[in-house]
Amino acid sequence: MKIQDLVYFKHLVESSSFTKTAEAFYVSQPSISLSLKRLENEFNTKLITRDRSKRSFHLEAAGEILYKNSGKVIDLLTATKKEMANIETNTVQLGFLPTIGGAYLSDLLPSMNQFIANLQLVEEESSKIMMDLLHENKLSIAISGSDSPNVEETWLEQYLIDERPLQVCVAPNHPLAKESLVTAEMLSDYSFISLDEEYTHYAIFDHWAKNNQINSKQISYTKEIQTAGSFIASGISVGIMVDLLVKNRTDIISLPLENAPKFYINLIINKNAAINPLQKEFNQKLLDIAMQQSEEAF
Repeated sequence: MKIQDLVYFKHLVESSSFTKTAEAFYVSQPSISLSLKRLENEFNTKLITRDRSKRSFHLEAAGEILYKNSGKVIDLLTATKKEMANIETNTVQLGFLPTIGGAYLSDLLPSMNQFIANLQLVEEESSKIMMDLLHENKLSIAISGSDSPNVEETWLEQYLIDERPLQVCVAPNHPLAKESLVTAEMLSDYSFISLDEEYTHYAIFDHWAKNNQINSKQISYTKEIQTAGSFIASGISVGIMVDLLVKNRTDIISLPLENAPKFYINLIINKNAAINPLQKEFNQKLLDIAMQQSEEAF
């Protein structure tokens, strides 16, 4: 079975049109019909019934089953091809969160000179997306963040690089700006800006807010770190976040928060990923360096 036949079929069902499917892939309509025929021969069953008078079709029961599973099959086959291609190349990949993981690259990379020519950096601001890339075998190693020092997943190995308490981030002219320590009670009358559910910060802040009876109507959410920073710098909102997100901004100051929850920075390795020998060597060396620095820090 050709992967592309399954791709055509999935699009055909979702668009309900042979014409639109052909146009989407820059092929002829007969090519889509032949692709459908190949799938029906492969599974020895009828997948759709066409009503040529109405220029429409409906899915047969077998077609429903194939469509239901097509996305998973396509993703699996695509990931398998990528894993096999990775074994044949000399590329090494490292995923990291630019505003958080980037702060640690200057300590980790100087000893990795031998890999620089082959290194491909994969940047994602969202810890959730980074973990998805690892879980889907699109990456084998990444610097990511979590709300727990231990992530209970059988497919990964996790090594703590650093842990940082969340801080209160405000504009320099904010009423709290000169406080040496901020308590939850002192924040009860202010509005907050938080990163949304794609970020680890969301879970940490949400847990803190509920524990401290912060009214949900006081909280706004954004998908962008830059937007959160703008809200904070304007004085409209307070941010509860790790200082690394705002460390280069002169229009925002960070203050200690009493009983602050922690943000954990980890080196995550997908131990099930198929990788080439150079990537394996890279992962091990980066792990050794990270562990050495972690032991010195803690």
